[in-house]
Amino acid sequence: MKIFVFRLMCVVFLLTGLLAFTQLISSTPTAHACTPPPGGLPDYTLEDRVGFAPIVLEGHVIEVNSSLYPVIATIEVKQYFKGGGGPSILTVNNFGYSSMCLSMVYEGDNIILFASGDPSSGQLTAFYASQFDAVTQSTPENIQRVIDAVGHPPILPDIAPSSTPESEEFESGGEVNNNPISSFGPLELCLGLLFAPLLLGSVLVVGRASKK
Repeated sequence: MKIFVFRLMCVVFLLTGLLAFTQLISSTPTAHACTPPPGGLPDYTLEDRVGFAPIVLEGHVIEVNSSLYPVIATIEVKQYFKGGGGPSILTVNNFGYSSMCLSMVYEGDNIILFASGDPSSGQLTAFYASQFDAVTQSTPENIQRVIDAVGHPPILPDIAPSSTPESEEFESGGEVNNNPISSFGPLELCLGLLFAPLLLGSVLVVGRASKK
């Protein structure tokens, strides 16, 4: 009887470890190598990129959260060139290292950003016409080229920073959920439901054995 209980407990501990390991690897970002498209990268001009992007603005990067993937940056907007006006502070998703074929930004950068989304929400997504081209340097020459390409003067941002219920969700890299059960994926939940009776049975067996 003691041997059976010991073996049962070993199986339970093994499955518990497997469940924890599965949860760990499922929450770890996977690295990918960036592969150029067939024929190489397209030779888009700055004017081409302005035409492709739904939103174009000039801004100053005030915060970067590189612990998430894709990287999220907080940008203080200086002026909107395309896509209408919006708040003076934006949270922008979809940055990353060149190994991911993305553009990376750093605190203190002054950039011209190509983006998509709704500026009034306070949240945008970096827009890529090709690889690595969601931003370009904010220089007087580039600013003038963008204004000429758009065909109208830039719009200054709203004075008050945007504050929306979705900002917490966006900065956390996904939907805000305070339910601890829903943080587990389908595989983890299936394993837990499958082996929970075994764990309960082992506790009952041990309890009965101790009484004898």
